[in-house]
Amino acid sequence: MSRTKLGARRPFTSTEYLIGLSVVYGIVAVLMNILCMKSLSFGSSVIICDGGLLISWMVFLISNVITEVWDERTAIRLSSFVAILSFLFMLLARLEVLIPTLPEYHEQADAFARIFSNGPRTIISSATAFWVGNVINVHIIYRIKVRLEKAGKDRGILFFFRASFSTLIGQLVDNALFMTLAFAPVGLSVYEMRWVDIFTSVLSGTVIELVVESFFVPLITIPLTRKIQKEIDYHSTHM
Repeated sequence: MSRTKLGARRPFTSTEYLIGLSVVYGIVAVLMNILCMKSLSFGSSVIICDGGLLISWMVFLISNVITEVWDERTAIRLSSFVAILSFLFMLLARLEVLIPTLPEYHEQADAFARIFSNGPRTIISSATAFWVGNVINVHIIYRIKVRLEKAGKDRGILFFFRASFSTLIGQLVDNALFMTLAFAPVGLSVYEMRWVDIFTSVLSGTVIELVVESFFVPLITIPLTRKIQKEIDYHSTHM
C-alpha cells in the first residue's frame, strides 16, 4: 500500500471507529457502576460524590464525539444498549451475592456482598438515570449543532460550549435522578439519605464532572472528533 498523507497505515473506516468507541463506552459505563459503590468526600463534608465520578466524564465525552461525527440516533441507540448491558451486569452481580458459597470462603463472599449488594431499587435507579442523562446530553448537543448548521455558522468554534452545556444538563439530570430514585428518604429501602445530603451530592458531583469534562473537551474531544472525521472523509474519497 502506498504511503498517504495520513501515514503508512490504512485509515480506519466509519464502522471501525464506531465499534471501537462503542466498546470503550460500554466498558467505562459498566466500570462506572462498580466504582460508584464507594462514596468519596475528599476529606470534606461539603464535597460528597460517588467513585464513579472518576470516569463518568468519559461516557459523556464519547457520546459527544459519536453525536458530532455520526448523529443523534446512533448515540441514543448506543446509550440504550449500554444501559441495558449495565442493568444486566448489576442484576447478575446481585444474583451472585444471593448464591451460597462454601463456609471457608465466607470472608471473600462477605466482601463481594458489601460491594455488590445493591438492591433492586439501586439497580433500576442507576440504569434509568444513566439512560435519561445520556439521552438528554445527546439531544441537546445535536439540536444546537443542527441550528448552527442552518444558520451557516462554523459549529467547530462553538463545540466547546455545546459540549460543556450538554454535559452540565445531562450530568445534572443523571445525578439528580439517580440520587432521588435510589436514596430519597421515603421508606422504600434500608439505606436512604437526608435530602440535604442528596442535594449536596448532586450539586458537588455535577460541578466536578462539568469542570473535568470542560477541561478535556479541547484536549481530547475536539482533536479526536476532527481526527475521526478526517480519516472517514479520506477513506470515503480514496478507498
